[in-house]
Amino acid sequence: MKSKSYLTPLTIFFSMLAFVFTMPAQENSAEVAKPGPPKFLSMVHQELKPGKIGAYDELETSIARIYNREGIPVFWVELESMTGPPEVLYLNLFDSSEEMAKAMDSLNAGLVAHPELVQMQDRLLQDNTSNGTTVLGIRRDDMGYRANTIDFSKMRVLRLSTVFAHPGYERAFMETEWSLSEASEKVHARSAWAVYEVAGGLPQPAFVIVTPMQSLREIDDIFETDQSLKRTDGGAVQQHLQELARVAYGTSDTRLFSVGQRMSHVSKRFAAGDPDFWAPAAISAPPAGAGKNDKAPPRTTGTPTPKP
Repeated sequence: MKSKSYLTPLTIFFSMLAFVFTMPAQENSAEVAKPGPPKFLSMVHQELKPGKIGAYDELETSIARIYNREGIPVFWVELESMTGPPEVLYLNLFDSSEEMAKAMDSLNAGLVAHPELVQMQDRLLQDNTSNGTTVLGIRRDDMGYRANTIDFSKMRVLRLSTVFAHPGYERAFMETEWSLSEASEKVHARSAWAVYEVAGGLPQPAFVIVTPMQSLREIDDIFETDQSLKRTDGGAVQQHLQELARVAYGTSDTRLFSVGQRMSHVSKRFAAGDPDFWAPAAISAPPAGAGKNDKAPPRTTGTPTPKP
C-alpha cells in the first residue's frame, strides 16, 4: 500500500488505471486520437476547509511552478467551484491508456527526483482540504451533442453534471441522451457537451456530462435551449424528455467551475490552443532565496469566482 504522500491531486487518479486495463478489449484496442474531448477524463475533487481557498491557491501555484521549471511531463487543469460548497477540481486528460501509463511513470520519477513536491502536496491537502474523491470517466462516442467541437484549451468555465442511473436502466439513460441531442439539434443549441461513463470512483452505473464554456454568457444559451424545448411541438418534446429521465435517472448533481490557469500545468500542445490565456500556466519559478511566505500573483480567470 502506498504511503499517504502519494494520495495527492496529481497522483490519486492512477489508482483507477486498473479499471482501464481490465475493460473489454473493444474499449482498449486501437486507441487513436479523435477530435474533441479526450477518451479518458480523470476528475479529482478536493473539498476545501472553510477559509482556505487563498492558502490553497498560493501553495498550488508554487507547486505548478516547480512542475513547469523542472519539465515534469504530468499535466492538469485546475478549476474552482462557482456553485455548491468550496471545492477544487483537477482534470487530467488522456487520449489513450498508454498515455496514462507514461504519465504515471513520469510522475513517479518526478517525485523521486524532487521529494520537496511530496512534502508540499501533503501540506496542500492536510492543511486545506477535508475530503477528496477521484473519478475516472471513459468517453462515450455514441452520446453527447456536437462533442467533437469541444476544445478544453479554450475552456474558462465548466458545467459538470454527475448522473446516477437506475441499475439496469442504462439503455434508458442512453435513449434520454440521444433524444436530448436530437432535440438540441432541432432548436439549434450552441453549447456542446460530452458524456463520460464512470469506470471507477463512484457507485455505478454513473455518467458525467461535461459542458466546457468559453464564458459565463454561454449559460444563457443553455437556458434559451431549455425554453425552446418547452415551446417545441407544444411542449411534447420536453415532456418526452422528462418521462425518459424519470425512468433512467436516479439522482444527479450539476455544478459550475472556473479555470485557474496559475494553478494548472498544461502541455505546450494544449497551451497552443489559446497561448495568451495559458501563458500564466508556464510561470517561471521564483528567484532563488525567495521566502516561502512570498505571495503568489493574483489569479485572473476572466470570470468572477466566489470566495468562501
